Amino acid sequence: MGSFIKIYIPTFIITCVLHRLNNQPDEDIGVKALNISTWKFIRIGIFFEILGGASQILLWSVAKALKFEKTETISVIILCLTSLILMWAAIKFLHGVNREILQGTGPFIGTLKSAIYNLGLTLPVFWGTNFLWGAFLQLIHSLGIPVDFTSQDIIQSFSHSRDPFVTVIRVVTAVAIAPILEEIIFRGFIYRTLKGRRGKFMAAGFTSFIFALVHWNLLAFAGLFTFSICLIQIYEHSADIREPMLVHALFNAITITGLLWDTHVSAV
Repeated sequence: MGSFIKIYIPTFIITCVLHRLNNQPDEDIGVKALNISTWKFIRIGIFFEILGGASQILLWSVAKALKFEKTETISVIILCLTSLILMWAAIKFLHGVNREILQGTGPFIGTLKSAIYNLGLTLPVFWGTNFLWGAFLQLIHSLGIPVDFTSQDIIQSFSHSRDPFVTVIRVVTAVAIAPILEEIIFRGFIYRTLKGRRGKFMAAGFTSFIFALVHWNLLAFAGLFTFSICLIQIYEHSADIREPMLVHALFNAITITGLLWDTHVSAV
């Protein structure tokens, strides 16, 4: 927690200064819902699932045919390439459904400043939720109920990897690819579609539940759920998908920096 506080305090000071320089009007703009039927919504989800699985099988087959032996390296490369394929497919789909989703509403610098400010507000909410959730899980565990306290696989991979190339690929995927892909899918498509059928609050809750669930980690579930709620609120306020993308990317960058720093200190 001490290292997080050291990161958060200067971040918060910088964001407050940048917010004072930001001329973007402070008003609730909101995002328009997508008019997609439930059955089409399900079919699109199945399509992306099949596309992701098929891409991984194809890439693994190519790696096997070329007789690559470094399993860890191949795994992260396949993850990166699969993410790029899914991101391309998602962008093409949304471009055909509603181009407005992928269009910015203001200059990039203004969006970046607003994203940094919102990140400064999101971090303590995320950390506070994680702390309370961790305490709750400890309580459950003390009552004799088995609880998995294992960190996310991606967190463990950064902590244990000793291959610089693998680390670079993981950083690029986590900071530059995953935030774009996840924001397009969860906020740009799932949230906007559900919002049109079930309303803002139901859509936000369900989208955040799915977002936390797909990370497959009990310890991080509540924090990721809250993080998703914050990203949705940021998206609603800005009506610009770039802003939650930037917040997500900066959040991942801060997390990875902390992990790599701890790993370096431990190694020394």
